[in-house]
Amino acid sequence: MIKNDNKYNEKNCFRKIKGNWYYRCMVWDGKRQNEWTIPMKTKDKKVANRRYMDGIKPILSDIKDGHIQKFQLKGMLRWLNDEGKVKLVEKSLQDTIVEYIEYRSEMVRPSTLKRDKSALNQLMEFVGYTKAVKDLSYKDIEGKGGLINHLRSNKCTDVGINTTLRHIRVYFNWLFEKEKIISEPIKFKLIPEGVQLYHYFNECETNQIYHYIDENGIDSFFKRCFHFYNQTGMRPTETLVGELVGDWYLIPAELRKNKIPMQLKLNEELKSILLEMQSFRDSKLHCKDANVRVVDILERTIMKIVRALGFRGKRLTLYSFRHSYAIRRITITGSIHDVMREMGHSNPQTTMRYLRFPEQRRLDDFPSLKEYIENRQDLQKSGSMVTKSMVTEYSNIYKLSGSTRN
Repeated sequence: MIKNDNKYNEKNCFRKIKGNWYYRCMVWDGKRQNEWTIPMKTKDKKVANRRYMDGIKPILSDIKDGHIQKFQLKGMLRWLNDEGKVKLVEKSLQDTIVEYIEYRSEMVRPSTLKRDKSALNQLMEFVGYTKAVKDLSYKDIEGKGGLINHLRSNKCTDVGINTTLRHIRVYFNWLFEKEKIISEPIKFKLIPEGVQLYHYFNECETNQIYHYIDENGIDSFFKRCFHFYNQTGMRPTETLVGELVGDWYLIPAELRKNKIPMQLKLNEELKSILLEMQSFRDSKLHCKDANVRVVDILERTIMKIVRALGFRGKRLTLYSFRHSYAIRRITITGSIHDVMREMGHSNPQTTMRYLRFPEQRRLDDFPSLKEYIENRQDLQKSGSMVTKSMVTEYSNIYKLSGSTRN
């Protein structure tokens, strides 16, 4: 009975359109079933059946499972190519990147996907859109004529190049581990960067930004947004994905970068600004991604102001308010673990990088922290004096008793 049903189903997969035969089947693309129509290039039903048995049927399961892509059929079915021969059509870089971006769109945040696209566009522009994936190697990245040297020649920084390389590395891993398109992993090394310091707004720069907004007729809404980021240390998108419950702003783990839930208590001023920002987001719901659109508007505004004010020596962005917050908190609390929890860091080393700024620099950049810094310095001095006194007293005990230490 099953055998007869299969014959019946196969027979009904043939369709005659304008005198020519076609074979139709449902193909899984990872999300849903899509119908493919494969031309048999004949008006003779017997020829169509023979081509199905000899060409399509042996690879039908791979077609339905999505292991064979539509563009490969021309090379695998002899009647579809001019040479009349079966040949394997290799996937090009552009073809696989389109599939990869579709896969990543369901796996990562929009901001990460945007960086994926940027990095892979740089790769395609350098090695060629039509290059066969099987011909890629580490030499395309770190060889003498590789992508790294190409980007350096275009004045890209090593930090920026490494950002691109990290996204390319994830794509290469996908080619090998997920899709099995390449037989061996493509490995390459990142550029040694050394320790990179965070770029933050100091108090003078922050005040200049607020003053510029007031003096140049810019909507005060942006001033309030920047103040909110400066006072909470939130990542740009975090203001738009959580929920205000009483005085507490809550973001579930799955909506945060490091999968650590946020629980932040806000005062009345900050609650009011938060609701205003989310209301502004709601006015952009007609956009493809309202959250991304709002952050992009805020980012463009702060970058425009930074350029107008002529700040030099560091790359300042909307994210820099987060670093300003962390610098102040690490100075006020003196606790790595408290600031690590507040910032949502999963690795204490990330938080400890804020301690690389000398206290004198922090004092110069944040005069309001003078009391905290001087109090800590006094405590350190008194602690040092107490320790020295204890060591002297400890030594005298041995002298008085006539004892000697090993």
